[in-house]
Amino acid sequence: MLRFENGYSRKVNVMIERLDRNCRPEPWRRTGWWVIEPGGSAVVYGGNLAALNRYWYWYAFAVDNTQWAGPFPENVPFSVFDWCPDVASDPSMNIGMRELDVNGAADKTLRLVL
Repeated sequence: MLRFENGYSRKVNVMIERLDRNCRPEPWRRTGWWVIEPGGSAVVYGGNLAALNRYWYWYAFAVDNTQWAGPFPENVPFSVFDWCPDVASDPSMNIGMRELDVNGAADKTLRLVL
């Protein structure tokens, strides 16, 4: 299970990218946006993380433009989405995702703080 906790003082939006061998041409599924109020949490994937893949990717931003970003580029829509790489949307935004190495863990909780 992958859970995000909002330890920040503002509402945050979270997206993930995970392995999905049914996706073509690349086996990665992008899903977002979970909206998490301050002090709240959201389960964004309910299965065994390590059984699916060791590496996961994620990005989050707050309503005050604070970001939890990384070096892995992706293009995602502003609206709620759940799609494979062969899907696109307009308008969209370019983001940089962070990598999460679950290193054999079935469950992981990420707490968003500054």
